[in-house]
Amino acid sequence: MLRTWYRSICILLCMVLVASKGLLAYGDFIPTKRDTGLPPDVAVFVDFPLYEYEYLGQFGNLRYYFRHDRDIILVKHINGHFIWRTGLDAPFGMDMHTIAANAQTYDELRRVAEPIEERLNATWTAMANSLVTIEFYDDGFNLQRVSSAAHGGTNATSNMVQVGDGHFRLDVQVTVIDLFVPVHIHLGPYGIVYNIYNSEITGADKDVLAAILITPFMGAAGGVRRHFDFDLGEYGDPIPEPMTPGYVFIPDGSGALIRFRENSVALSRYEGSVFGHDVAEALLYHSTLDTGIHNPLMPVFGVTQGYNQQAFVAWATSGAQYMEIIMSPHNNMTYYNFVYPRFVFNSIFHQVYNRRGDGFFTLFPEPRQLDISIEYRFLYGQDASYSGMARAFRNHLIQRGLLTPGRVAQNQDIPLRLDFVMSDVRTSVIGHTNVVVTTAEQVGEIISHMQDAGIYSINGGMLGFQNGGITAGQPWALNFNSAIGGRRAFIDLFGNMQSVGVDVSFAQDYLVINRAQMRLQRNQAFHRNRWGLTAELNNFEGNLPIDEVSFARAASSADWFTRQAAGAYRLGAMSITASGITNQFVSHWARRDSTSAAESIALTANAFANSNLLINAVSPNMYLWAYTHRFLQSPVFSSQKLISTDTVPFLQMVLNNTMEVYGPYSNFSFYTVQDMLRMIDYNVFPSFVVTHEPPHLLSNTNSLNFYSTEFEIYREIILEVYEKVNPVLSQVIGMEWLSRHVLAEGVVLNIYCSASVLINYTGAVFVHNGISVPPQSARVF
Repeated sequence: MLRTWYRSICILLCMVLVASKGLLAYGDFIPTKRDTGLPPDVAVFVDFPLYEYEYLGQFGNLRYYFRHDRDIILVKHINGHFIWRTGLDAPFGMDMHTIAANAQTYDELRRVAEPIEERLNATWTAMANSLVTIEFYDDGFNLQRVSSAAHGGTNATSNMVQVGDGHFRLDVQVTVIDLFVPVHIHLGPYGIVYNIYNSEITGADKDVLAAILITPFMGAAGGVRRHFDFDLGEYGDPIPEPMTPGYVFIPDGSGALIRFRENSVALSRYEGSVFGHDVAEALLYHSTLDTGIHNPLMPVFGVTQGYNQQAFVAWATSGAQYMEIIMSPHNNMTYYNFVYPRFVFNSIFHQVYNRRGDGFFTLFPEPRQLDISIEYRFLYGQDASYSGMARAFRNHLIQRGLLTPGRVAQNQDIPLRLDFVMSDVRTSVIGHTNVVVTTAEQVGEIISHMQDAGIYSINGGMLGFQNGGITAGQPWALNFNSAIGGRRAFIDLFGNMQSVGVDVSFAQDYLVINRAQMRLQRNQAFHRNRWGLTAELNNFEGNLPIDEVSFARAASSADWFTRQAAGAYRLGAMSITASGITNQFVSHWARRDSTSAAESIALTANAFANSNLLINAVSPNMYLWAYTHRFLQSPVFSSQKLISTDTVPFLQMVLNNTMEVYGPYSNFSFYTVQDMLRMIDYNVFPSFVVTHEPPHLLSNTNSLNFYSTEFEIYREIILEVYEKVNPVLSQVIGMEWLSRHVLAEGVVLNIYCSASVLINYTGAVFVHNGISVPPQSARVF
């Protein structure tokens, strides 16, 4: 009786939600930062005089020049309409005031008087000009900054020397501390590559080196200046510069744009840690587990100026594991919008020396061994957009072997992802008790129901498939429980599913561990302070069996994955589903052994590379893409930062046709008409997580976040979503995605190699090429 009542209430709530969201969706289209706006306006560029610059050479269609006193590289296309400078090329305000005060004639003033930048003191002006800015810690652990074009050479000096054809080196000597940093600069037909080698960084103060910033003001837009008034003989009032039409692209979630604009209030800047934060090198060894952060999965960013005019995209090929992408908006510290990479060598952490937690703050004993390599690729014309950036980055990854095109079959129905929550544990009088909500036999029954309804291409993962469930199951073992399904039940399941073309797999988190699974001391990663890493779970009612977790060291995680995958292979599985280690790396700093970030990443990548099974990975970082067959839980939104203005499918455009890409679980508010259109727009396949029994049975387990999963409730919704998305995406599956265009607010046209898809998010008919596309629909041309 209780189960019938619960199911009726759930069905009613789902119907109300679907109906209400559907009615709202058919109203007037109101764009938000979750959508993509119209392209920027045409920009007007001013040619720069070259009399202060030295000619470095021409490579392809690009000519390079260098200004020695300000460390500025200027790049010009031979057609004269494509110009980049690596910095602002701005004078120091104090110098201009001195020149104005000492000038003898107006003619002299006219030759030397340059506008003065507001909110740029000597430190900021040096940073705005320089190729390289170096951050270091002083004796009080305060972060200090010095740039290669420091004022008067007081804190740093630099010298550009030619090494070979197109190869230059900027030697930066920091004088305020003892530090020498050579920067190799390679000029080419497509852009600039910067290399900084750890072995070449020298000086007695190398241990206090905090970070290196590369060309932080390249592509900056905005500014407020004071111009010299020749009638009054002094600098006048501040005048805002016209804002360049364009935007910054950042790899936040699926991808976000931050349009150049003037902000009336100070907004926080964007800070993205590529591949995620390494909790073993965080400030504290104990934290709160946060699963809602969108860390960049790839080390790439870019700037577009104007409509189909010019852009650049930058990506790191070395040092990405300790790269941050920083975007500072107008009216934050300056009147400029600008973006740059920050490579972190050292940081502060809390050294604890007793169990009470007493300690002191200090730096890493040695800075990270970090080689930096970052390429700036210049784009123009039709390529000067986030679509062009995605194509350029995708081609780069294909050339490096990190992506392989053509891995998604054409001319077929799209696949459906069905994950299954099978069991978890709750606290009992003695220890823990399994709570089973789906058995192995019921997995097969649910898939059969879907195939009977006409969905034949299905794959899925089984969470909590063994004794101990999701929370307490051992990540290296296959300890089956008869209540879920014994060894024979899973052998039969794998065999039966393969016979009908379905791939089901064991699903396991190989990173987050707890005391109910194992002895932590032997397996958990250790913080820089030599204490084991721990994290609290939100346990507001105090009824969860586990309220504190830890993180496995990479060597253990890789071994567990290998052992469990081998066991699954022997049972007849075709693939394995991995999470945790897919989008977070953790270094390890025990007293007797240590594993650096680069070594941790290599351990995971090698384990994946040597697997006999296909790999389904949950939101994997870029270094695992070469081994990933299915990309699960693909983000389709950004973090919705205040400074973000648009969301774009940059990630999906990069991955297109190199692996199957699935959206987030549609159970959790991703099944409205707008959401289904977004699946089509972003070319992601639908994904659901289901249980056979009602999910309230999990309310006293650590899986209570699976609050709406009962298959009987979602059976029709799954069919509705699939029948909306499949007719469109099945016609472009396996095709190369060439570009994406916003034709009007809420109307998107995706161009593929042999077709195009128009997505009309609005409540009105849209006519394209003489053909009407109804409201809230998509059509293939």
